[in-house]
Amino acid sequence: MFAHTCTSCGDRFVIFESQVLSVANTESGILVTFTCWCDAPQSQLTGRAAPARSASALAA
Repeated sequence: MFAHTCTSCGDRFVIFESQVLSVANTESGILVTFTCWCDAPQSQLTGRAAPARSASALAA
């Protein structure tokens, strides 16, 4: 699970594995696609190759 701020509804939610649609390795990092609690499709780039995020964006 990880925290994500939805680009559709603007709310910050914890995303659970049941919401994950796919995980793909890319040159830019690991691309996780999932569905927000508001049913909007979302994605987040993570992993070592991904750009650094602020501490507030890290999972709890």
